Amino acid sequence: MIEGMLHARERDSRASASPPGRLLAADWLFLAVLVALGAALRFYALGSPLWFDEILTLLESVRLPLSRIVTHFPGNNDHPLYSVLAHLSVQAFGETAWALRLPAALFGVAAIPLLYVLGVAVTQRREAAAACVMLTVSYHHIWFSQNARAYTALLVWALVSTIALLRWLDTGKRSYLVLYAVSTAAGAYGHLTMVLVSVGQALAMAADWLAYRRSSRLHNEWRTLAAGFAGAAVLTVLMYAPMLLDLGTFFTTQTARQNEVATPRWAILAALKGLELGFGLKWGIALGAIVALAGTVSYLRERPTVALLFLLPAPVTVGLALAVGRPIFPRFAFFALGFALLIIVRGAGRVGELVTGFSNGSVSRQTGRSLAIVLLTSAAIVLSLRSLPYAYRYPKQNYPEAVSMVERMAGSRDRVVLVGDPAAVPIQGYFGKPWVRVNTTAELRAAQRQADRVWVVYTFPAYIQAAQPQLWMMLRDECRELAEIHGTVAGGSITIRRCP
Repeated sequence: MIEGMLHARERDSRASASPPGRLLAADWLFLAVLVALGAALRFYALGSPLWFDEILTLLESVRLPLSRIVTHFPGNNDHPLYSVLAHLSVQAFGETAWALRLPAALFGVAAIPLLYVLGVAVTQRREAAAACVMLTVSYHHIWFSQNARAYTALLVWALVSTIALLRWLDTGKRSYLVLYAVSTAAGAYGHLTMVLVSVGQALAMAADWLAYRRSSRLHNEWRTLAAGFAGAAVLTVLMYAPMLLDLGTFFTTQTARQNEVATPRWAILAALKGLELGFGLKWGIALGAIVALAGTVSYLRERPTVALLFLLPAPVTVGLALAVGRPIFPRFAFFALGFALLIIVRGAGRVGELVTGFSNGSVSRQTGRSLAIVLLTSAAIVLSLRSLPYAYRYPKQNYPEAVSMVERMAGSRDRVVLVGDPAAVPIQGYFGKPWVRVNTTAELRAAQRQADRVWVVYTFPAYIQAAQPQLWMMLRDECRELAEIHGTVAGGSITIRRCP
């Protein structure tokens, strides 16, 4: 087995004799078109209403002075580097939804050429091009590019750090390890998930060293690589140094209450639902899984180290999060989208070759491979065009509509109450409404006694059901649902009920 892996590595070395990722004039033209299209898709409707996490980021971080942002860690919702960039954007363009989201959109656009650079370093240009086209029109990538959070930035830093490691393996230039350390630290300052990504990358490189000790660059230069990882760790600690006390306090005192909802089972179901939304068809998910398996096998056979760099970070991230009792959300693996697309495109090509094998030579394997990749790319474009109108039609959460509807319906002798942080924080803190929050059935009963009617506004009912089951049963059984204002965030529809 080890001997087979060594032969695969030798093939890798011959394929990488020239510096990987060098772009030609045609590549630059292709990327210019894709970047222009990607920017148009991501900047369109960028100013739609904010959802809970974005509003919380604005209230807890972005509105603070810059000196406070870099020295204070308000909670798990804070992505420090994103808060700094969003603060600068809001200062320059005003406090609008599109200004708050501008850094996410720019990182989203930047991911397109970076994926191509990674692609041409590890595979054929046609595969890299197909993956980039799919990323450009991807429903999920556009959704996150219009989300004022650090997830598109995390994807960018994951791509850059992977490119840096592969360039170092191919060329031995230490400058690439410097790039790795800087990009990893920047990613970790944007979102701590990058620390877990780096662990996955370290495991991949350790596997490279164990499998290829006789031929790998790591045989003689593993200390140099270790210095690169150590440099990333030191830079990360230095960036977080002004807020280390807050960070330590938060992670040692936070309760795991929200884990009751964000369980691994919930995360898997939510991920499947999100994939169905993006692809529009259930069978598309099953077909994608088969194609991804074929691509995984292909990379493991031809370029095992590349395969491990693509495959290990996501499960390591999820596994370590579970080990320390953190909640699991599908978005934690969003950084692996670029890797997944390269694997899927490779798998489509392999499936195409397999199918043409039954044609008795009438169609060449190369033709079958190319046709399969074209079909996959075309299908991705069609499915994305089918899904994107949904993302543009509905905001992630429509708090303005909920507030306006309640104000139209509630009388002067009525009371409006809010249940849960996702309703109370935006409506009280961002929209400035003096509506009261209730946490128990007794508080809701008291509100009923003081008014003719009580209007209740809430969202993310799964969290209310887990944290306040008695209050949830009262809302469900005694209060009439009048409206459910739809949003694209899973479970984030805003519900309005009226209690007698």
